[in-house]
Amino acid sequence: MSAPPVIAIYDLGRTHKKFLILDEGYQLVDERSAVIPDTKDEDGQRCEDLEAISAWMKQEISICLQSHEYEVKAVNFSAHGASWVHLDEYGVPVTPVYDYMKPLPPEFTDQFYALFGGRESFSVATGSPALDMLNSGLQLYWIKKQKTALYPRIRTSLHFPQYGNYLFSKTAHADITSIGCHTGLWDFKQQAYHAWVGKEGLRTLLPDPTSPDAYDLVDYGSKRIIPTGVGLHDSSAALLPFIYTATEPFMLLSSGTWNITLNPYFSGRLSQAEYRRDCLYYLTDPDKPVAAARVFLGHEYQYQVSRLEAHFHKTPGYAHRINPQKHLFEAVLERQSPHRVFYPQTMGDTGPFPGLTGDPADLDQFASFEEAYHKLMVDLTYLQQTSIGLLCDINLPGRLYVSGGFVQSKVFMEALSAFLPGWKIFIAENKRASALGAAVALHRAWQQSPLDGSLSALIPFKSSVKIPVDQYHSYFEWQSHHL
Repeated sequence: MSAPPVIAIYDLGRTHKKFLILDEGYQLVDERSAVIPDTKDEDGQRCEDLEAISAWMKQEISICLQSHEYEVKAVNFSAHGASWVHLDEYGVPVTPVYDYMKPLPPEFTDQFYALFGGRESFSVATGSPALDMLNSGLQLYWIKKQKTALYPRIRTSLHFPQYGNYLFSKTAHADITSIGCHTGLWDFKQQAYHAWVGKEGLRTLLPDPTSPDAYDLVDYGSKRIIPTGVGLHDSSAALLPFIYTATEPFMLLSSGTWNITLNPYFSGRLSQAEYRRDCLYYLTDPDKPVAAARVFLGHEYQYQVSRLEAHFHKTPGYAHRINPQKHLFEAVLERQSPHRVFYPQTMGDTGPFPGLTGDPADLDQFASFEEAYHKLMVDLTYLQQTSIGLLCDINLPGRLYVSGGFVQSKVFMEALSAFLPGWKIFIAENKRASALGAAVALHRAWQQSPLDGSLSALIPFKSSVKIPVDQYHSYFEWQSHHL
């Protein structure tokens, strides 16, 4: 009996690296993960250990290809896209994989954005907020200007997903989902690399961008020629299963450390004000920009919950057991005051109210962990609802798919439903959306049957608690207007 066909996916997060095996129905067959410790760049800043990651990737595919339990028919990659691997003429990395949170001097970043007439003009020109090293184009400019001994050695620059492909194919690619995601490299009007890239002499380092379904035929030895995808940016990959199987317009809320709302049906044009409020464009197709809005909600949630656990003497993870309580929602909405507001403490200039500050909520004002938690979730959900609202143009889908960590909080889901009256909200069951997206992008490379609509398994969310959110007063607008 022949071994069943499978696709192998590398899902390369900043912290966790995963190797997944999916069958023809895109069900999980096997999964292995690794946490590879950081190293340091020449400036003493933390960065990913490319040598260790590469060794792990080669080891995983080697083990997989030796297995008799399945036959690998395709390989692809999903990864965070704000990191580069810069290669010399021999394909050897020239620099470390600089961390996308690496701080740069404000005077230098200002110099870069001045190429466009300032930060706001940069946003309009390139479809992205000014995010410093998260604008990966700025990193290329920084290396050229500041790493003058290293820059002349670079012949090709690859975003991290495309380095995965290069590791096995030795072919350089640029993927449209990685280039078209807060890089500052793409001109969304001209549908091409932005003119500044050529003016600065950087265009020769960048391959022409390919579509998400592009692949190489790679020889893995022993006469194994396997279609190997060029890799995708993880947030865009997570959207693909829904786009490929959609029968009605929708918006996707991909939740986690960052909560990113994606609207593939946005027909308007983002304004300077919306860029300032952390909106941007993604690409899954050169002709169809996907409007997105970000909020650092998961990071803020972890910080605030840790405060609650310490104050109320609860063990870590206690919040996971809390169910929504109607009387607690009513209590926190009846007793609103500036002292009971969970102003963001860790979000900085991100989200729908950039620069919003305020004193931490006075936890002595709450009778219990449960009461404080309900108020925290109301405040955070209001931030989320505001972020979603930035993408609601005349083609309002009215359907929201929610994936990721926040679907585990019933309190959040109840509050979200209350803040979005009239919307149909669905929970996306698949917890490996980025990996699944990378897999379905190569569907035609290894399967002949059409994609099954059940890929994007969705469970309708049915509210069980009526929350009088019409009584809610956020205080956020007033505070942000007085910064």
